[in-house]
Amino acid sequence: MQTGKLGHSQYYYQSKHMEKLILDAWAKTSTADIQYSVEFCLASSTEISTYVDKEKFDKLCLNGCPNFKKKWSCPPYAPIFMNFIANWNKLFTIYIHTNMSQFFYIKNDYLKIKAANSILKSRADKFLRQMAVKYGSYISTGSCRLCKPCKCKIGQACAHPELMTYSFEAMGVDVGELVAGQFQKPLLWYKPHYLPEYTSVVCGLLTNDEITVEGLQEEYLQHIKY
Repeated sequence: MQTGKLGHSQYYYQSKHMEKLILDAWAKTSTADIQYSVEFCLASSTEISTYVDKEKFDKLCLNGCPNFKKKWSCPPYAPIFMNFIANWNKLFTIYIHTNMSQFFYIKNDYLKIKAANSILKSRADKFLRQMAVKYGSYISTGSCRLCKPCKCKIGQACAHPELMTYSFEAMGVDVGELVAGQFQKPLLWYKPHYLPEYTSVVCGLLTNDEITVEGLQEEYLQHIKY
């Protein structure tokens, strides 16, 4: 594996099995400047397919998620991952994370997690929407949030089927295994009375264009400002 630092807080890794780039970035809030990292990986759909168990995750959603059968983007309506990506040549997985110690100015741990996730998801969603228009389609950080409430809740068809998004989890991908396999980090979760060291979001970009991880990083720097 070759490793090299690219200018300002950018790191590139390449081997015959993986191509990955890490970008350190900052989010300016009214209280603090929050540092976070964005990791872009040119993924192998064959590798990710080993993390898929749609039946298992549909059951987990049935037993633990209020969105089950309440959103068109969620189980049991979400497609199987391999079917969803079948018409795309490239899949980039994107892992965005931030250290929770930066949120010391918030007293409540749950509110710290909410603030951190809001920063990460807002930037991920903005970036992915722009990249989907330019390059193809995307896998979102969570369930589709276009309509409130989702038309599924009132027994109607999806209002925007061409824009609806799905998460990795909804399509049966074990995101914990994906993050461990592609980014070599454990996926940490908030629990009552336990603030994890960091929090993260995972999403993806699908395309048939010849964009690289370096090109995707340049797009991020262009579209997501401090």
